[in-house]
Amino acid sequence: MISVVIPTLNAEARLAACLDALIPATIDGLVREVIVVDGGSTDRTREIAEGFGARVLSAPPERGGQLRAGADA
Repeated sequence: MISVVIPTLNAEARLAACLDALIPATIDGLVREVIVVDGGSTDRTREIAEGFGARVLSAPPERGGQLRAGADA
């Protein structure tokens, strides 16, 4: 089983499709958890991620740092 870490910043337009694509792997037991690390979005990114049951963290808006924060979690 794997954990999926998704760094985001104002990803409202694309996040739902991304998370929706992970549902079959989650049902099959391949994906253990989805961690969305938000870099300070001002749109509905956090709300969408929470609606899909993802664990949502905050980190400064820097892709590498966001990935590191997700991996640490």
